[in-house]
Amino acid sequence: MALRTALVMFQRLLREERGNTLALLAFALPLLIGCAGLAVDTIQWVFAKRQLQSTADAAALAGVYGLIQNGDMEGAVDRSIAVNKDLDPSRATTAEQSPEDHREDPFAVRVRIATPAKLTFSSVFLRRRPVISVEATATVVETGEYCAFAVGADDETGLKIEPSANVELGCGVATNSSSSKAIEADASSTVSAERMTAFGGIDVQNSKATRVRGYGLKQKDPLADSDPPLIPNTGCPNITVNADAAQQNGGRVEIDPGCYGNLVVNGPIFLRDGEYILNRGSLLVGPTAELSCKSCTIFLTSEDPTGSPGSIGKVQIDPHAKVQLAAPSQGPNAGLLIYQDRHVENAQDRGENVIAGNSFSKFKGLVYLPAEILRVDGEFSPDVQCARFVGKRLIFMGRILIAKGCSDNNIMNFKGTDVRLIG
Repeated sequence: MALRTALVMFQRLLREERGNTLALLAFALPLLIGCAGLAVDTIQWVFAKRQLQSTADAAALAGVYGLIQNGDMEGAVDRSIAVNKDLDPSRATTAEQSPEDHREDPFAVRVRIATPAKLTFSSVFLRRRPVISVEATATVVETGEYCAFAVGADDETGLKIEPSANVELGCGVATNSSSSKAIEADASSTVSAERMTAFGGIDVQNSKATRVRGYGLKQKDPLADSDPPLIPNTGCPNITVNADAAQQNGGRVEIDPGCYGNLVVNGPIFLRDGEYILNRGSLLVGPTAELSCKSCTIFLTSEDPTGSPGSIGKVQIDPHAKVQLAAPSQGPNAGLLIYQDRHVENAQDRGENVIAGNSFSKFKGLVYLPAEILRVDGEFSPDVQCARFVGKRLIFMGRILIAKGCSDNNIMNFKGTDVRLIG
C-alpha cells in the first residue's frame, strides 16, 4: 500500500510542470556525482599504474646491471625504487633472480611491486584502499649486428674518430673501454651508425646513431675461443716482392698457401686460395704494391707466442697501395681475412696496425687484431663496405663506409648484447 502511494505521488510530481526540472535534477544529481567520481578514480588508477609499471621496469633493468657489475641484485633494485619518492611507504616489493619461467637464465630478474591506490572518490566508501600490482622481468639478450668492435677493457678511448672523418656504418659499433670517452669524435667529424654502444661514456658531438647506449654492457669478443693454426715444420721463408721480381715472373708473382716469415710487398702479387701463416713475420704492403686474393686468410702468429709475444707480426698497408683481399666464403676460416694472435698483448712498445689503400682497393671479411691498435685509414677511399673490424682499440680516419649486409657469403657479422625487458 505504501509503495502504491509513493508511485502515485511520483506520477503527480512528474505531471507538475512547475517543479519538474528541480525534481529530476534532485534525483539525477547523486548519479552524476557518482559518475564523475568514478571517472576521476579511473584516471587516477591508470596514471598510478603506469607510473608504478615504469618504476618496476627500471628496477628490473637495474637488478640485471647489479648482477653483472657486482652481484648485488637486491641493492640495485632497492636503489632504483627509492628514486620514486611518490611511492606509498606501505608498498610491498619483491625481487627474484632466475624466476620459475627463466630458471636457466642467471641474469633474469623479476620485480613485483604492490601498493595501495590513492582514489579520491572511492576512498569515501571503502574501508581499505584497493591494491595496484605490477611486475617486470629483464635479462641480457642478443641484439643488433655489429661490424666494428674495440675489445680492450682499459681506460683509454676504445674508438677514436679522427677530425674531419666521415664514418657511416649500416651496422653497430661497440667498445669495452671504461673511459668516460670510450667513443670519441669532435664536431668536425660525422658519425652515422645503426647502434653505438660503450661500457664507458660516449663523447660524439655530431652523431646520427639510431641507438646510443653509454655505460652499458661489456661485449663478448666474437672469436675469444679461437686460436691461430699451429706452425708447420716445413719452414717459413721470408717473401719480398717488388716490381723487378714481378717482371721476371711474367708481370705478377703468385704464391701458394703455407707458412712464411715476413711478407713484404712492393709490386704485383697474387695469393692463391688458402691459409697463409706468417711465423714471426708481418704483412708489410708498400705504396707501389698490388696485393690481391680471391679467398685467403692471413694469420699473424709465432712458434712461441707466450714466451716471445713481441715476435708476433703486424699488418701495415700503405694508403697508396692497391689491395684487393677477400676472405673464404666456406670452410673453417669462412669470413676471416686477417687474424693476429692475441698473445701479442704481452708485448711492449709496439706501433699501430694499419688497414688502408687507394680507391682501387677492396677488403672483404673480418680483420681481427684483439690485442693491438687498429687504424682504418680511409683518406684515399678504399672500399671497406664488406669489411668488419675488431681491435683492442680502433681509430677511424677519412671516409669509412661499412654496409650492414653484403651479397657475398664471406662476411662475418657478430651480435651484441644488451639488457632488455622481456616481460
